[in-house]
Amino acid sequence: MMDDEGNGPGTLTSIGILLIMILFVGTGLAPMMGGGDRDLSIADSVVTRQDSPQKLKNYESTQDRLSRATIQEKLSAVPVFYLSEGGNMQTDIFLSYQEANDVAAGKNGVSVKVTSLDQVMYPLILQRGRMRMAPPPPEIEKAEAQLSENPGKKYRLIPSKPSVEQANEYKLNLLENDVPLFVADRLAFAGSKGPQLPLFVDKSDCMLSYQRLRSGKSSLPEQPNIRTTTLLDELYSMEKGTRPGVSQLAFYATAEDVNQAASLFDTLR
Repeated sequence: MMDDEGNGPGTLTSIGILLIMILFVGTGLAPMMGGGDRDLSIADSVVTRQDSPQKLKNYESTQDRLSRATIQEKLSAVPVFYLSEGGNMQTDIFLSYQEANDVAAGKNGVSVKVTSLDQVMYPLILQRGRMRMAPPPPEIEKAEAQLSENPGKKYRLIPSKPSVEQANEYKLNLLENDVPLFVADRLAFAGSKGPQLPLFVDKSDCMLSYQRLRSGKSSLPEQPNIRTTTLLDELYSMEKGTRPGVSQLAFYATAEDVNQAASLFDTLR
């Protein structure tokens, strides 16, 4: 979604996206579909570490390549949390509210703030600049200005500890600033632009969504086939168009963090 000036997801837009995410992830009211040939084609839209090295090798399509604005819209559905002290943003950016809050606990003058992943991924983490986007929170705007003066400064994206442990089950090697993602075969959400393939930051949500789907479609296997990928892998795929239908991918944060983000966003209204 775009802000009123067409400059990308804004703060209020992010609130709306996060509230929708509560319905999809937190309450189980999301329409789902599973099975059939359409799901098999959707499954090809994600690059996973379980893929054969020869699968779609050298595939790149300008038709499948996504614009930065489209990628940012997808990232805007994921809340992130950072620590602020005296109007300055600290360099660690957390996917987990609880872990951010644990770090802040007992530190005078330090508070946990929320924004969406699009506001920090390209401008701060990857340091590839802010294109046409809504204005960032004041601390992030200040952090970007400081980067221009001190380009050696690094901001870190911190995945949750449970997600890293889950990734280790699959021997998923993560680069710095990367986030593990989990996808279940034959699981998709119905969306206004067609079926969406959910990429979960937590395996538990992936399993739960599959079980909800299976409760209405008993012909599905009892246990899902879980595949793994990472945020950086998918961003590269979206930028280069290395999979057909990559536009059908959607990032899903945990219900707990979406709820915490919505509560923090309420204070900004």
